[in-house]
Amino acid sequence: MSNWKKVFSSSQLAVASMVSGILLEQKIQTNVLNKIDSSYVFIGEVEVYVAAADYENALLIVKDFQL
Repeated sequence: MSNWKKVFSSSQLAVASMVSGILLEQKIQTNVLNKIDSSYVFIGEVEVYVAAADYENALLIVKDFQL
């Protein structure tokens, strides 16, 4: 994942999945990395990554989502 950049992270899988879906609707490919502990689900984050070429556009979309 050397040419992928993180655009969003959340402690809630559902929220990260929504962000990923919004980016996919805009034709921006995503990778979702779930770092939530399987034994202690309140520990960890879910991160959404996009290709470096799409990073700036993705940031604008995510910023609008967070408002």
